Amino acid sequence: MKVDLGALSVVLNQGTEAPGPLAGATFVVKENIDVAGHVSTNGHPTWAKTHAAAARNAPVVDLLLNAGARLVGKTNMDEMAYSLLGANPHYGTPINPAAQDRHPGGSSTGSAVAVAAGQVNFAIGTDTAGSCRAPAAFCGVLGFRASHGAVSMEGIIPLAPSFDAIGWFARDIDAMASVGDVLLPADAKNAEVGEAVLLTDAFLGVEMDFASAAAQPIDALKAFEPWREATLGEEFFKTALGHFRNMQAFEAWASDGDWITANSPAFGKGVEERFAYAAKVTADQKKAAEAFRDEARKKIDTVLGARGFIVMPTTPFRAPLLSESEETLDAKRYQMMRLFLIASYFGLPQISIPLPTNDAPVALSFVGRHGADRALIAFAQRLCAQMKKSL
Repeated sequence: MKVDLGALSVVLNQGTEAPGPLAGATFVVKENIDVAGHVSTNGHPTWAKTHAAAARNAPVVDLLLNAGARLVGKTNMDEMAYSLLGANPHYGTPINPAAQDRHPGGSSTGSAVAVAAGQVNFAIGTDTAGSCRAPAAFCGVLGFRASHGAVSMEGIIPLAPSFDAIGWFARDIDAMASVGDVLLPADAKNAEVGEAVLLTDAFLGVEMDFASAAAQPIDALKAFEPWREATLGEEFFKTALGHFRNMQAFEAWASDGDWITANSPAFGKGVEERFAYAAKVTADQKKAAEAFRDEARKKIDTVLGARGFIVMPTTPFRAPLLSESEETLDAKRYQMMRLFLIASYFGLPQISIPLPTNDAPVALSFVGRHGADRALIAFAQRLCAQMKKSL
């Protein structure tokens, strides 16, 4: 393995030597994913002190080991998986290999950094509200969030179970597809991906350099597949973000509130405020969020249509500088969540693809219908091959 950039929390060397589809590949898993004999720290030392070592591996770990991959470590993460930046006041901030003066993204921070640094072939994380997509975009690697419920969350510390999903990182699309072949169930019936839907309001406010970086892949996309434009409207995003925030917070307090009350752990800026807010969200606010989601799902289904996938920036900007203020970082977090909530709120798969750039990374995303995970990755493989031909 190469020099550690603060990505790894535990170094391991576990494998079954199985002659499977991932034979010879190495991987790491996030610190909220159980590995037998090790405490899952959840990114917080007080959590580590108050919890026992795992008795068994999370099923996702066993699936990968049984496919021939070798587990070589666990990775640092944001506190309690409740942030998008990768800055942990207890364990430090892993270095972003693609832009060392910028945040690496979180909360699946170390997993993305380990892949970007070439330490492993792929890495597993979790994604509730962008926790795989943000670090993938910021570190310049491929990132995937599976459909909600597609991959078992057993043996994984929950944050907001209605949104928690497995995700993973890789440096090339074929490696990403190989992991999907092991972890993902068969796609839902008629889960075809064949029409690009450019979500125009998702492109509003993006950094100017994104447009130039995205021009070639979007041109290739338009030449490769039928396409159309669609919009959700600013009122949708504003209302959805409020409800999503409340529902995530309510479930985060349901997951961690008793432990917080009993142990009075110290949290860093941002996470402390989010849990303080979460403690005050009511059951009625959660019900309102669920009602909005059920109604808004019809609008998302209309945008996607029978064969569509949404095309949009993964994040509206490059990774924030480490020197940016807490106020600026918090504002950027909500700008990101505005885009991330589409997949998170409605349980959809999303793949983030890094774009060619001479500066800090930017990324383009595709969001598919629930249960179209394999078709979405297969489409990304075809597009990446097409792009290489046109370069």
